Amino acid sequence: MEERKPGTDQARRTRAKYLALSTFTLLFLGLIYAFSMFAAPMCEAFGLKKSEIGLTFNIMMIAFCFGSILGSQIEKMLGLRAAIVCSAVLFLVGFAGCGLLGHSGIAVVYLLYGTLGGLGVGIGYNSIIATTNTWFPDKVGFSSGVLMMGFGLGSLILGTLSVSLIPAFGLTTVFVGIGFATFATTLLNALVLRKPTADVVRTLAPQAAETGKDAAGADDSIFKSPTFYAYWIWAIIVIAIGLATIGNCASDAQLVGWDAGFATLLVGLVSTCNGLARVVMGIVYDKTNVKTTMLVDGLVATAAATCIFLAFSFTLPVLYVVGAFCCGFCYGSVPVVASAFARQRFGLKKYPFNLSIANFAIVFGSLLNVAVQGIVGGDHRQTLFAVLLTMSLIALADVIPFSKLWNRDMRRLRNR
Repeated sequence: MEERKPGTDQARRTRAKYLALSTFTLLFLGLIYAFSMFAAPMCEAFGLKKSEIGLTFNIMMIAFCFGSILGSQIEKMLGLRAAIVCSAVLFLVGFAGCGLLGHSGIAVVYLLYGTLGGLGVGIGYNSIIATTNTWFPDKVGFSSGVLMMGFGLGSLILGTLSVSLIPAFGLTTVFVGIGFATFATTLLNALVLRKPTADVVRTLAPQAAETGKDAAGADDSIFKSPTFYAYWIWAIIVIAIGLATIGNCASDAQLVGWDAGFATLLVGLVSTCNGLARVVMGIVYDKTNVKTTMLVDGLVATAAATCIFLAFSFTLPVLYVVGAFCCGFCYGSVPVVASAFARQRFGLKKYPFNLSIANFAIVFGSLLNVAVQGIVGGDHRQTLFAVLLTMSLIALADVIPFSKLWNRDMRRLRNR
């Protein structure tokens, strides 16, 4: 029977409580990704054009990434609680403000929902995930997966509920309600969540240093690491493939022959794949390593692009559904890999900052998606996925040099 040190059981109970609370908080913060559900009601309520409001999502994605970096710096200077409180306030101002003032024009929506909302979510996401994961040195993949599943499913669960309330209460009331509910939940997290001490981490995973799963002593700069750039190439391409489908899932499904009702349902099903992927790939990481996890996800991304390309080429609706599920899965897996990669390669000392930089691949993935669609034309979906299929093979091949660099880094860290 495994012998446990005094305090191990208490630490395990504490971290389970933190994981549950943090996942619940991220479920609310993930509501900002329900934008595709809110877009039509916002156009109707605020008198906006569909062509104008679409840019809000891109602004939000960029603000989210900068918010992650900002959150790591706020936490460094003012502490964890201050960072999470800042997240709560920004989300409240962004969502409730958009509900109250969105009729003033599209610029106000860009500022409130896109910029302030995105910054608030980025700050909270980075601080909550980085802190909660430090309680799971032995199961960082599992904890990352559960946390990000909550974040990914926020739009599906609470977003669907919120949209259903709009006809009865109006968009303004729903947005204000979302703002205050998320503020209260995030504030509770700020009051409860704490970082573990070094003794607690060693108690929970005394074998971490021996297995190489926790590079707690690493002090390398992430920007000076060739391994980081090899990771970024892979992540940017996989993210671009995911976004190309997620952002146009309903319309693309109708292009290949599905009716509008099933196309809407498919959006929710893809979100479910997105959420489940975070847990599944977290477990894959815990059982294997970063290299294997990236390889598996790269294969899923290639399968996604192949299925959708063939679906458009030969008008095969079922094949499009398979590809869309794979796209949701591959996109949902990237944050799990980012979390595990930043922690295992660069350690705990600057984990919040390094995690934010790893997640910054979302910005470049979004820009790559926009650039490819701009070059081939957004309406030429078959050509678009032919290009993305080629790029998926590049991402798959990139795992080879990444693995070589990773092996070298792990040998050096173990010797250190």
